[in-house]
Amino acid sequence: MEAGEGHERGSRLAGATLQARRHDTLPAGSVAPYRYRGLAATCDHLLWGAADLDAAIAALAERTEVRATAGGQHPDLGTHNAIAALGRKRFLEVIAPDPTLQPGALARRLAGLKTPTLIMWAARTPSAADTAARAEAEGYQAAVVEGRRSRPDGQLVRWTNVFVTGHGGGTLVPFFIEWHGGSHPADDGPRGLRLQALRAETPQAEALRAVLKALDVRLAVCKAPTARLVAVLDTPRGRIELAGP
Repeated sequence: MEAGEGHERGSRLAGATLQARRHDTLPAGSVAPYRYRGLAATCDHLLWGAADLDAAIAALAERTEVRATAGGQHPDLGTHNAIAALGRKRFLEVIAPDPTLQPGALARRLAGLKTPTLIMWAARTPSAADTAARAEAEGYQAAVVEGRRSRPDGQLVRWTNVFVTGHGGGTLVPFFIEWHGGSHPADDGPRGLRLQALRAETPQAEALRAVLKALDVRLAVCKAPTARLVAVLDTPRGRIELAGP
């Protein structure tokens, strides 16, 4: 997974209640800053988790006619992945436990999934350090974690993640990623899919919008009875939705 050990800390926030903070309430009569705008400008990749990688790749291919290609292993997490491009510098990461690795907390969570599920998303940042500083200035906690995985050709892919906690938004709030080197995983993935829109649904839409605004994240937010992420993809077999968690 294009994350790291700190990603497991962030995943445990899924489904948490948004906490009241000094900036969580919009002024009466104000216009919500993140009405539906289609594709979130900062989206880097989506994580579609499953208990078995080959089965998830096959399920994606059946729905879309696009077969994700092997990405590599995450030794720190006990997982491996496959990649499908979602457009320029955006991709879908299919992630599952790697039976050849010692399982971490995320691998154990994925092993319990009955069907593939959209588990979280990542927002690209040009500077992990600046993103962490902004989060801390807003009163949140930020963990900066170096990540890596080996590609099938043996080359090492490196990145830096920022995991922001203390907001109570769970995985509706992204983790952040800064890539190192000139390549991007989307360059390795098969074409055919395009991210048409990404939105968060939550009973506490106003509070989530305030958290995203504080972190300078653009994401459509809709009020709904339960919290989930919804990605709308255009595929060779038509438009589909991936949702979760």
